[in-house]
Amino acid sequence: MWVDICAQIVSFFALALIVISYFVDKKSYLFFQALGMIGLAVSYLLTGEYFAMVALGVALSRALVFYGYERKKKDAPLFLSFLFAGLTVLAYLIVNLGIQKTAKFADILYLIAMIFFAFTFRIRDLKLMRYITLVPTALSVVYGFLCNATIFVIITYFFELAAVVVAIFRYHVFNKKNNN
Repeated sequence: MWVDICAQIVSFFALALIVISYFVDKKSYLFFQALGMIGLAVSYLLTGEYFAMVALGVALSRALVFYGYERKKKDAPLFLSFLFAGLTVLAYLIVNLGIQKTAKFADILYLIAMIFFAFTFRIRDLKLMRYITLVPTALSVVYGFLCNATIFVIITYFFELAAVVVAIFRYHVFNKKNNN
C-alpha cells in the first residue's frame, strides 16, 4: 500500500516537471526532462516495471549528455543517438529476455518510443523537435495504459503529449516568430 502511494507521489512530481519542460528554452527543457525522468523511473521501480525503469535510466544519461552539448550550443554527434538507442535495446534484451524471460508487447512499444527519443533529443531546432516528439510521446501514453502504470504516470505522458501540442500551436502556429 505504501509503495503504491509513494509511486503516485513521485509520478505526480514527474508530471509537473515534464509538462513545465515544454514551455521553456532548450537548455531548461533538457533539465526539466531529466528531473522528470528520475521521478518516472522511481515510480516504475516501485510498480515493478523494470524495463521502463532501466530505459529511463538510459534516457536520463542521454538527457544529461545532450544537455552538456546544448549548454555549449553545439550539436551532439549522431553516434551518441545510436549509442543511447543501442543501450536501450540492450537494456530490453537483458531485463525482458534475459532476466524476466518475457517479450511483452507493451515493452516493445516503449522500446520504440525510447529509441525515437534518443534521436529527437539531439535536435537543436526546437520547432522540429516538438513536431517529432509527438510520435514517441504518443507511444508512451499507450505504454502507460498497457502496463497499468500509476495514474500520474499515465497522466504525465498524456499531459506531455498535450503540452507538445499546445507548445506547437503557441510557438509555431499562432506565433510565427522563430522560437528556437
